[in-house]
Amino acid sequence: MRFVKEASMWVVALLANLVLTGPVTVVDGDTVRSAGVTYRLANIDAPETGGRARCDSEAALGAAATQRARGLVAEADVVAVVPTGRTDRYGRVVARVEVDGRDLGEVLMEEGLAQPWRGRRGQWC
Repeated sequence: MRFVKEASMWVVALLANLVLTGPVTVVDGDTVRSAGVTYRLANIDAPETGGRARCDSEAALGAAATQRARGLVAEADVVAVVPTGRTDRYGRVVARVEVDGRDLGEVLMEEGLAQPWRGRRGQWC
């Protein structure tokens, strides 16, 4: 099933457990928001941004991860959010986010902008 990009980017319902929700906004390298729901990208850790970063290099890399994620989402014809059925300790729904069939988290890791999630915040400084 194919969906075409319209005026704004819409999350696409591809699977039974996926809900058509609306435009996707990238919050940071490992968090997106859609229709009032905040999603944590599954299986990755991206560096923190701004005041949450532990050092300047983490903040800079976090900003780069955020910008890259925003670019990938904006350029995609299809963005799908696939919930895993879990929530994190902050109440975010853990999900895979796919941009044109590619896992957003995997792309960020391949480009050195994220690392595999190991159960706690990674070392970026």
